[in-house]
Amino acid sequence: MPVTSAYLDDVRQQLWARDAFSFIPDRQLPEPTGTPQRTTSPGAPRLLFAGFPSDYSLAFLLGLLDLDVELCAIVTSPGAHPAILGHNALSRIADHLGIPILREWRINDEHPRRELASFDADAVVMASFDQIIGAKALAIPRHGWLNIHPSKLPLYRGPEPVYWTIADGAAEAGITLHRAAPRFDAGPILAQRVLPVAPDDTAGTLTRKLSQAGVEALPEALGKLLRDDPGTPLDMEQATYRPSVGHRNLRGAVSAAEAERMVRAGLPNMPAYVDSDGRCLYVLAARRVDACPEGRGLTWADGALQLVETREACGCHHDEPDCPHREPAA
Repeated sequence: MPVTSAYLDDVRQQLWARDAFSFIPDRQLPEPTGTPQRTTSPGAPRLLFAGFPSDYSLAFLLGLLDLDVELCAIVTSPGAHPAILGHNALSRIADHLGIPILREWRINDEHPRRELASFDADAVVMASFDQIIGAKALAIPRHGWLNIHPSKLPLYRGPEPVYWTIADGAAEAGITLHRAAPRFDAGPILAQRVLPVAPDDTAGTLTRKLSQAGVEALPEALGKLLRDDPGTPLDMEQATYRPSVGHRNLRGAVSAAEAERMVRAGLPNMPAYVDSDGRCLYVLAARRVDACPEGRGLTWADGALQLVETREACGCHHDEPDCPHREPAA
């Protein structure tokens, strides 16, 4: 383990103790204590990490610290969440390691590119980032960028593949570690893992499983990137793309089966909602039943959806009933 400390051990333990992982970039950590021990080999590759203070990104940042690499800086994108501008999981780890955190509003502008170039990096590892990296920025590290996308590419290209994997009722999910290209999720594959989707998986439980599989595949993919392995090109004729999603209205579902999947797909990042008696209720748990009493669920031709747990706050960073992320009924 090239970088170890009691603080990092605690962070790892607390992260992997969670049953579900979130993409919400508001993850906080306590102020670091102690001094990390480094056992990195001479000539170890110099890396940057790009991501968010989310469970998903944190898993891969910690995975990198287990490898024989020199992490030089952490890059993040401030526009995704107010927490990114203050102390958060990424800034705390950067402070602990004594490395910079770069909050780049526009990664492709000249000044951020100069900042990236100043680290003389061999590669950048990216796990959840809301900016398309242009050709000039991609060319800065000697061996390019490794992107980690939680789908079985070329399926489910786009910003929220785990959501759509569950909402569509897909039988399997994947995580793909691939060379980044100046398009969304289009570069050649360096490593890929495929997992079955359980009938009770939420976006959170599935994200945790995919993160674990992706961290295990990280040495394989990073090794190929650093050797300039061309990877396996994506068959873009088979590609699918799904857009970002907000809080979806369950009354827009065409069946109880679809509504139940919408509930699981929305947890924990963007819960589905229903209007009831003039109130907006965000649904945290539901189950399919043959019928349920009026006012305690929704009914379709294939049965009913009983609302088991609801709340009036949305749970995303707006955390209000009338959240701007709410989508109207279809």
